[in-house]
Amino acid sequence: MSDIPGSDQGGVGPVANVEDAAKVSVQIKVNGLTIEVTKEVGVHAVLKKAKEAGCIEGTVDEYVIERVSVEGELHGHETIVVEEHEEFLAVPVGKTDIA
Repeated sequence: MSDIPGSDQGGVGPVANVEDAAKVSVQIKVNGLTIEVTKEVGVHAVLKKAKEAGCIEGTVDEYVIERVSVEGELHGHETIVVEEHEEFLAVPVGKTDIA
């Protein structure tokens, strides 16, 4: 065994910890309002923060989110990786009290 840093990882140096990346905070926009979340975040957590910020009405279970730049719905049970300043729309999945 060598005393060279990173030698226990095949000589590639320190390996980034995935858990550390999940703790990095970023700001994203949901329905035009900025909220702060971790880089790796559950859709339900995004919707909960969006509700707290006044981005959506009703319950979080009535909504899905969509990336503005990519088609497709993201549901509450999913975990996603977001980028700083990425934009999302929270849209109701059916009838709500207002829609």
